[in-house]
Amino acid sequence: MKKLRILKSIVRVVKSVYGSADPNLFGSNKRRKEKAGLAGEFKALSDNTQNEIDTLKASNSFESASAKSVMKKATRNARQYQTRALNTMGANASAEAIVASQGAVTEGLGAAAGQIAAGAEANKINQVNALQNLQQNQLGTYGSIKADSINERGTGWQSFFDNLDGIGKIISGAGSLISPPVE
Repeated sequence: MKKLRILKSIVRVVKSVYGSADPNLFGSNKRRKEKAGLAGEFKALSDNTQNEIDTLKASNSFESASAKSVMKKATRNARQYQTRALNTMGANASAEAIVASQGAVTEGLGAAAGQIAAGAEANKINQVNALQNLQQNQLGTYGSIKADSINERGTGWQSFFDNLDGIGKIISGAGSLISPPVE
């Protein structure tokens, strides 16, 4: 009689734990939905990064604050050079010398502008590359989490069937207590 009570008790425990099995078994639906939501956040971040990349690609390299500042400084230095050169020549300077001085200033400004443009363009390319790497990381994380979300389907039932093996061993152990020894 005592052995039968143990068996009934085990059966009641199994029924109460696994009797109401549904798709939410062991929280798999919640995990899947949370993972899908997290994946969506990474997708949104990736979209924002793409917008930043597009904006940066469309921007003018000379419009950056650093390029404007360097160009202003180069212009100021060139004008100072021209003023010094003209002051050195004095009132008796020939027209050719004045034109040559102006040409040297213009050449200096052109060289400075070229260097500024090359530096600004290189800086822009580096920024675009950094944003593209960030976007690739975001998309990789999105894909990984999304795949985990998809793989989450049915894991509650997998856990259920994995645990059935343990329950079967418990029941068979209880059954061996109930059955009389074989002689």
